[in-house]
Amino acid sequence: MNPLVIGGLLAALAAIVISTFMDGNSLGVLVGPSSFVLVFLGSLGAAVISYDLADVKRVPAAVLRAFKGAPADSDRTIDTLLRMAEIARRDGLLALEKQLAGVDDRFIQSGLQLIADGVEVDTVRQMLEIDIAALDERHRSMFSLFESLGSYAPTFGMMGTVIGLINMLGNLSDPSQLGLGMSLALLTTLYGVLFANLFYLPIGARLKRLNAQELSVRDMALDAMLSIQEGMSPRVLVDRLEAYLPVSQRLGYGGRMDRPQLVDASGPATEAA
Repeated sequence: MNPLVIGGLLAALAAIVISTFMDGNSLGVLVGPSSFVLVFLGSLGAAVISYDLADVKRVPAAVLRAFKGAPADSDRTIDTLLRMAEIARRDGLLALEKQLAGVDDRFIQSGLQLIADGVEVDTVRQMLEIDIAALDERHRSMFSLFESLGSYAPTFGMMGTVIGLINMLGNLSDPSQLGLGMSLALLTTLYGVLFANLFYLPIGARLKRLNAQELSVRDMALDAMLSIQEGMSPRVLVDRLEAYLPVSQRLGYGGRMDRPQLVDASGPATEAA
């Protein structure tokens, strides 16, 4: 689990619990099964109307990704592509095919296979750009679904409050129940706000951020593979790719070639023009 995600969730829950006790209340006043059912099932039902069954089936995996997913590793991607550039420079583009088994990124594998097969640069670019666009579309359907949930939950909370008020006003013959009725009515609004701002919208924002980071790394990998195919010097390639990184993470050609995994995989470093 990502510690920041878990820490943020626990901090928000702790704020609710602590503030409740500070006001001299108990957590029992925040428990309302009917409110939970109305907000959760109501918002879920309204949101999935706009999506396909395939999208709905991916919701559990999307939640796990939001909690456990790590940002795409651009630094490791640069190391991998530098190793490929060194091999291509020394042994030719066809030699890249022998390295595919050691590459754990499916997107980079696909691109290198196309290059090793001798596919033209423009065709490689088009095929990989289609791959990136398809990935973005799949991810967008997920974080937009959670954004929809975040917009519907408060609405269903208000709906529950209105229903509760209608029931309360229809039973004015027992004034002793008015306070309890009002409390239950407002509890549904609270659940709507909590679901939206503690779960749905943060998960959607997290998925959107992870998607943006993955797209950035894929754009970088696409740029690198096309440069390798066109014969760019590994030294120049590193300078080009590290422009995607913050200044503090830029190691330069020499700094990356000193890494044992690169030296072992690529053999003696070749002098780049």
